[in-house]
Amino acid sequence: MSKKRRRESSGVDTEVVEIYEDLANEDEEVRLRAAKALLSRVLPDNNPSNEELEKILKRLFRGLCSSRKAARLGFSVALTEFLVQGSARCQASDQAQDISAIIDTLEAQTRIPVHVSGQEERDHYFGRLFGADAILQSGILSLSNSSTSHLERLLELVFELAKKKSWLREECGWILCTALKSPRPMSIDNAQLFVDKLYACGLAKTPEGVALWITARFAYPDIQFPKHVWRHQDPLHRKETALLARILKETTIRESEDTKKKDVQRGNWKAKLHFAWDVVFGSLLKHGQKQMSLGQLWQEAVDDGLFATSSSDERKYWGFLIFQKFVTTFPVNEMLNLLSHNLRRCLVNQLASSERFLHRAAERSLRAIHSRAEKDPEVASVVVRDFAQNMVNFDVLTKTKTIEKLISQADPKDLRSIVHDFIEVIVRPHVQDERAAAATRQLSADYLVFAVRSRVILNASESSVALYRDFVSLITESLIKYAYFEPVPDMQHTTSLPISVASREMLKTRLTTCVSLLVLKSDNPAYYPHQVLSFIRSCESRPQVFRSLISLGSNSDIAETVHKGWDTIDWLDKEELTADASRLNYLRAFKLLYTLTILQIYNGDTEAVGMIQDLQGCFEALFVSTSRTDRGLGAETLVEVILSLVSRPSLLFKRLAQQVFSACTSLVSDIALQSMVDVLQTRETISGQQETFEQDGSESAISDVEMSDVEEIGAQHAGNHDASTTSDSEVSSVKEQDHVDNSESTDDELAEFDAKLAQALGTRPLDKDRGTNEKSSDEDMDDDQMEALDAQLETVFRERKKLASKKSEKKEAKETIVLFKARVLELLEIYIKEQYLNPLALDLLIPLLTVIRTTSSKQVSEKAYALIREYSKLYKLKDRLDSEAKLGPIMMTTLNSIHELATKEGSNAYSNACSQASLLVAKIHIANGGDPAEVLTRYAETQLKFIKEP
Repeated sequence: MSKKRRRESSGVDTEVVEIYEDLANEDEEVRLRAAKALLSRVLPDNNPSNEELEKILKRLFRGLCSSRKAARLGFSVALTEFLVQGSARCQASDQAQDISAIIDTLEAQTRIPVHVSGQEERDHYFGRLFGADAILQSGILSLSNSSTSHLERLLELVFELAKKKSWLREECGWILCTALKSPRPMSIDNAQLFVDKLYACGLAKTPEGVALWITARFAYPDIQFPKHVWRHQDPLHRKETALLARILKETTIRESEDTKKKDVQRGNWKAKLHFAWDVVFGSLLKHGQKQMSLGQLWQEAVDDGLFATSSSDERKYWGFLIFQKFVTTFPVNEMLNLLSHNLRRCLVNQLASSERFLHRAAERSLRAIHSRAEKDPEVASVVVRDFAQNMVNFDVLTKTKTIEKLISQADPKDLRSIVHDFIEVIVRPHVQDERAAAATRQLSADYLVFAVRSRVILNASESSVALYRDFVSLITESLIKYAYFEPVPDMQHTTSLPISVASREMLKTRLTTCVSLLVLKSDNPAYYPHQVLSFIRSCESRPQVFRSLISLGSNSDIAETVHKGWDTIDWLDKEELTADASRLNYLRAFKLLYTLTILQIYNGDTEAVGMIQDLQGCFEALFVSTSRTDRGLGAETLVEVILSLVSRPSLLFKRLAQQVFSACTSLVSDIALQSMVDVLQTRETISGQQETFEQDGSESAISDVEMSDVEEIGAQHAGNHDASTTSDSEVSSVKEQDHVDNSESTDDELAEFDAKLAQALGTRPLDKDRGTNEKSSDEDMDDDQMEALDAQLETVFRERKKLASKKSEKKEAKETIVLFKARVLELLEIYIKEQYLNPLALDLLIPLLTVIRTTSSKQVSEKAYALIREYSKLYKLKDRLDSEAKLGPIMMTTLNSIHELATKEGSNAYSNACSQASLLVAKIHIANGGDPAEVLTRYAETQLKFIKEP
């Protein structure tokens, strides 16, 4: 029986063992410290022996064959520096370094033993590769005393490994290219060996061979390259595009077409992109394109190769990786080459659904585009223009907002070119189907609207404002041309497919949206609307260029009304030149009203004719007449006009009303203010709707609640008094409240309908027929009885239909009044912000509290309560009301009314609102010299009343 041999520990250096252990540590800092410690032991000052140096060299080579942790990284760094230090030591002592012995050691320590596992075999292959790389990186083969035979021998080891193991070929090519690009230049003879060995091994027409050939060609131009491999010894020659593309795209798919040898077969597919792509495209970018162009190679290798219809998902994945890599480096003038046809198609296909195999790769590609666009806005302009010209529906197909985001990232100087491209799509949509053309035109118009919306120009520099006005003018003028006019046939802008009536209406709507946005983007809200209307007027004066499609009907009074409106606008223009600041706001407000009302007349709005007539009377009362009575009536009429504006579904009229009301709050009288309060007191029923709009049951002014603010989506921008807007969320909330109210009566109505139906059929209701075995049959009925039954059923269902129609009418009436109240509250918010020192503002408190208590809409209640809180925040104790009259009795009367209202039953919000209003009036009373004792007495009386009558 054999015994285990006892391990002798006398000759073990534990410090060296720890150093070798740390060289495999996963922490880079630990590995570097260990390498430094090892090298310090072999410094010349320590006089290391040759045996010790040889032992360390063998141990380092052997460590490269270990797959433990990060052993190869740590041992390769230590080995490289060890060889560099050994070279320096030999030069200092005038001794020749035995390079042949080093290569012998590499071969010996990385030779594969017999009967080893597959993993151990791979470890030794990697060890040999890392060892060769360390020798090349150390530079010992470039020394003057080094023979080319040493390099030749090492290259044979590397190329033999590349031929023998295809899965290591890319790594072999990488270390050879890195050696050629090393900062330590080698001799021409040594560089020549790289090319000769490459050719001799038959790997010239592989991705690694291409990368090595191109690297050598630019690093050492004097090398003699083998003939009959590439035309003019250059893989980048334009005539080699097709072959180069096949080599690059078939890196790991199938063997090269130039050889049938087994040793050049490809390995399995890798998700990592081959480094040859970097070398090829990097060389074209760095050294110019004297032979092959970037676009030519991209089209051949990437678009027609990797992104081809027949390509596998793996190849397309490579294509996305290549795109993500080079979209950040390609020059701007080459970006169009990247956005090739097949690439766009693959992006659309993969982004269409999150379940697609390459969906995430496509998303990363889009993020790469946006990342480049943020750094270089010119790139955003190029990409947007490409999508506009080739795939304007990209966002629709991919369910993204790529084009919109790129428009917002684009360089302002390029906006005009972008607008031109979208207008060209409207003129010539490049489709023959009318429905497709209409959809394409609508998309283009929507992007034009987004371009207007996405730019913020308030407080911007003059140059930015000038650029903005330039491209905005192009947008509005183009929309006007194709919405209101038709180019004569011989004009250059004749459309390839006639614009339908529906598309022209769509363009009018988009123009109106643009105008509503532009009203908020200038210190002079009337500037852009006036520019729009002036261009329409200019086009009307040029019938030889554009044929007008504007129809004012057969009534000459409409044309006369429009003509008077134009005269008034011209007068306002002249007055603006000499008006002071206070008068200027009024002039601009009326100019804004006139221009937008005339625009609505051009849009076919018949109600706008009556509105402009009211405006004319208001204008004459405020600007022409000198009578105070006339001016008061004019202000009241102006408020009525503003109320008629906010009662309409258009977002444009809502913003117009707010702008005009903001400029004219000082003109609002108590009578005008009462007309607004009357709206808040309207019942939220059909009768209330009829009283408000004087309709006798016909459709309301806000005929389509759901259309009231559809244009407001995504359009919330900074502007005067635009903080609170009636949004779709309010509409939906109103509908939810109606659903709750109506659901309570649904069961009763169904039961009543069931009873009537049972009576007509002569049967029992469904809920009373359970548990009985009686059968009903119509077998004994004759024809007359059947006809009578049909008549009864028809009556029952007609009544049911009337009931459903009446319910719908009630619901719509409530929604109409609720939205009207919400918009009036927005106007009152403007009034309080501008006129909170006006005593008339106090008269709003009682109506606001009343509407909080009586309304069935949560939104209206919250808006009214927020208005009271805003009033309380604005008024400070140091403020004084703008009135010379004694206001004490009036304020105490208001305070008493508030306390009386507080005793009425209401919600918690109502109680809080009463408390807030009471404190506000008390503060105003005391701030304006009132007696605090009166306030305390009133509070004491109210408290005593609550105690006695809980």
